Amino acid sequence: MATIPFNVCASDVSDPPPSYDAVYTSVSTDFIQSTSKGSVFSFLQTKQKHRRASVLSRINAIVSSPDLTPSSITPIIRSCAAALPASEFSALLQKPNIENHTALYWAIVNKRQEALLEFIKFIPKILPASSSDLRLACMTVNDHNSFMLLNLGENVNSKDRSLRRMLGCQQDDIRVDDVGENYFHVHFSFRMFQKRLRITQKLEAEFVARGMWSMILVCS
Repeated sequence: MATIPFNVCASDVSDPPPSYDAVYTSVSTDFIQSTSKGSVFSFLQTKQKHRRASVLSRINAIVSSPDLTPSSITPIIRSCAAALPASEFSALLQKPNIENHTALYWAIVNKRQEALLEFIKFIPKILPASSSDLRLACMTVNDHNSFMLLNLGENVNSKDRSLRRMLGCQQDDIRVDDVGENYFHVHFSFRMFQKRLRITQKLEAEFVARGMWSMILVCS
């Protein structure tokens, strides 16, 4: 019968496997650290959700409560803005989270001009979805002034918009005067009118007067 040699090195004996207590302690420590990190993250997430819900509740009260003192609107909005990161607060104002509309929509519909003016200070750019909601709000209450304030007609002609930026041209002035039932006057003041018309061959303007209207000037 063949004999298979079996060699035992001194190093094998001098380096025994770790004891059960050492292995258990190491695994337990890693588990505790992992659980601790997860608990902290979960706690922070929950805290952030509560903070966001509290801010939304206060914003809701600002745009809907009839008993709110106008002088308290600005301090409340600024405290709400301080409670969240700037980008998150801007996004919150533009989400349809109050009766399927944005806070800006309700500020226009309920004629909370102080709130609207304060809100837009924290919105670097109005999102396309929010813009549609705001246009609807302006049409609902026939609010051309808010339409102009928010520059909601900016995207009616993208070519002309780019040209105005290149020329350093300010926003066109469009004013609507309601002079009686079924009558209104519209005053247009186009900046650098001839130069823009020659280059783009077309100028467009939108305004709110018992609905949404659009005027197009074409150079042929």
